[in-house]
Amino acid sequence: MSTTDYLGALGAGSGLNVPQIVDALVDAERVPKQKQIDDAKETATVKISALGTLKNELSVFQTNTAALDGQIGLSLSSSTSNVTLSRTDSSLASEFAHTINVTSIATAQVLNFNNGGSGFASTTADIGIDELSLRFGNWNGSTFTANTDYSSATTLNFTAGSTTLTDVRDKINNAGIGVTASIIEVSDSNYSLMVKSVEGANHGLRLKSHLSGSENDVLKYNPGNTLTFADSATQVVAATDAKFTIDGIEIERTSNTITDLFSGVTLKLSDVTSSDLGTDQSISSNYSETDALATLETVISEVNYLLSFLKEQSKPGTNGEDGGPLHGDHFIRHTENKIKNLTSTAIAGYDDAEIYLSSFGVVTELDGTLSIDETRFREYFSSNPEHFAAVTTSMIRTGDAGVTGSATTDLFTPGIYEFELDGIGPRLTSNGVTANMSAGTDRYGYAGDTIGATGLLLDTNKTSVNTNVYMGRSIMQTLSKYIDDVLMLNGDIDEKINNIEDDVDSLVEEQEALDQQIANQRAIYVQKFTAMQTAVSSFNKTGEFLDNLIKSWNSNN
Repeated sequence: MSTTDYLGALGAGSGLNVPQIVDALVDAERVPKQKQIDDAKETATVKISALGTLKNELSVFQTNTAALDGQIGLSLSSSTSNVTLSRTDSSLASEFAHTINVTSIATAQVLNFNNGGSGFASTTADIGIDELSLRFGNWNGSTFTANTDYSSATTLNFTAGSTTLTDVRDKINNAGIGVTASIIEVSDSNYSLMVKSVEGANHGLRLKSHLSGSENDVLKYNPGNTLTFADSATQVVAATDAKFTIDGIEIERTSNTITDLFSGVTLKLSDVTSSDLGTDQSISSNYSETDALATLETVISEVNYLLSFLKEQSKPGTNGEDGGPLHGDHFIRHTENKIKNLTSTAIAGYDDAEIYLSSFGVVTELDGTLSIDETRFREYFSSNPEHFAAVTTSMIRTGDAGVTGSATTDLFTPGIYEFELDGIGPRLTSNGVTANMSAGTDRYGYAGDTIGATGLLLDTNKTSVNTNVYMGRSIMQTLSKYIDDVLMLNGDIDEKINNIEDDVDSLVEEQEALDQQIANQRAIYVQKFTAMQTAVSSFNKTGEFLDNLIKSWNSNN
């Protein structure tokens, strides 16, 4: 409280503590209004902080649950370390069990250009070429057969008189044809250019170098034509295919990464089958109750953590304690209810009948959290293991193994669509409504919105098809999609934060208005008390004059 003597400074003191009186009167008006502003500011600040924390928690939830995408309960195993399996498309993956024996792996041709054995003396000196052509094909001794997949030669052009070994290496690496080049320092001032092709016997290389339109032997590898020039390269590794057997059936592939053997699963070969392991090893893909349950437990744990956070943020105040900073917030209640309703929300697009999370034994407890009845889980998973994808993995599949589906967008409506392909043209039907699809080479697409299959692509080389297309969005993807909308720029949370920040700006204006009001009110009080004190002072002086006059009269008498 101020102790400034406003009236004493004017020479109009009366003995009253006027500064205290003015401050008390001003505070009587200021304090309740100031408290209202301060409380509102504190509430707004806490809410903004809570909403920021909520954004972070939702983002962490998305990151953690995204790692579960593709975990559909299928367990891949290999009894040998030289063969590894990985799932690349859960919508196509299924169970299998086979024996495998790898007799050879695919290799990439490696050529060593060492300038006819003497090597290159420098990596920066001109080597005497202005053109280098590379062609893929198959070498059978000195006979070269061009690979029809790479029938056109790749020609690299350089500047005559200033083409260095470094220039050649960089242009090969940047050509985008899968060939890599490296410069090896064999010894002091002795360099070689190592060129490595793509895996597979049909990816051997034939190289020719030229200067001013004439072929030379600077960078030449063409064993089929050595009459004019000898080759300046030696073959370090020949290009070969991978050869192996599956259940005794001989198979050959150009690459060690094999994607077309088992639907949705990639096979990776790293070595031949070791003789001490026997001739045949096993590979398999099986639904695993243990893996699926562990995945579901992770899902429930993540959901319960998010529910716990939301509950803490929105709890009401009790027994004099403050409630959560987001108590009563409509968005928080909506999000809580959406999560709690997961067990009773139908999941469409995975089978002819809808699937429910509760089918896997997931139940909602009295406190709103989720738990798993393991007995119910095992019973349902044992009968319907393929349904587990509805929990973690969105997918598009068809009822015809010769038709594969995908989507260019996530805007589709989950459900079942009938695909027909015949002389009339490709079309989709849903709930009695039919829509035409666009046609490409063995690919049919739907980009409209007449029915819910927006973004659907179907690939098939068949000319006649009538099958169902199942477009499913998993429980986790549905929840993640909702969170995406919430977290997006200017989404629900950002809008709330912006509104609260606008309220804070208004409180700043209220504070400024209150400060001005109080200053004006103080000035009015000072003015009024000054006038009063001046009048009192005048009365006091008149009283002194009368006292002195009376004393003078008494003295004269």
